[in-house]
Amino acid sequence: MLSLKIQSIIDAIDKEGYAVIEDFLALNIVAELAGEADMLQQQGAMKAGRTGTVIKNNSVATNPRGDFIYWLAEHELSSIQNQYWQAMQVLQRALNQHFYLGLFDLEAHYAIYPTGAVYHKHLDQFREKQDRKISIIFYLNHDWSTKDGGALRLYLNKDSEIDYIDIQPDGGKLVVFLSDQFFHEVLPATRERRSLTGWFRQRGSQLS
Repeated sequence: MLSLKIQSIIDAIDKEGYAVIEDFLALNIVAELAGEADMLQQQGAMKAGRTGTVIKNNSVATNPRGDFIYWLAEHELSSIQNQYWQAMQVLQRALNQHFYLGLFDLEAHYAIYPTGAVYHKHLDQFREKQDRKISIIFYLNHDWSTKDGGALRLYLNKDSEIDYIDIQPDGGKLVVFLSDQFFHEVLPATRERRSLTGWFRQRGSQLS
């Protein structure tokens, strides 16, 4: 079943540059990951997210994001994190095989957005570095509905403010897209919003 979902991602990336896959991993895995994120938050292990330049109303945003994050460490993974990590390794190999991207590394973190928190429009690459090639968001929200808000707004045209899709953060949903092609933002929600967010990287290269 995972191989079919991986193939769907490959096909969608090839055609559109992004993919949205429902029920990527089993619901018990989603629930365990969400529970671990909650535990880390209760223990005070999650820290306020920081970022580079993001855009709001065509200007630099002063308070661009409101999430709290916890970085995963590949050599210190919990049992449930390891299940997610293994699935990501399968996806990484498939992306390399089909697109010759030379992806060698995954960086990922839990993210919890408190009620009303946002992340303004941004691109998943730093100005000085272009090593992030593929963005991955795996949602951990139970029983989410459209009235809860919190959609990922994915802009399909870098030069347009109206050409976008809104993706609901349903638990088990995986969103994959080319990091340098799609501006995106997180809209406010009426309840806490959880995810595992990550990037497949090429070997780092500084811009001269």
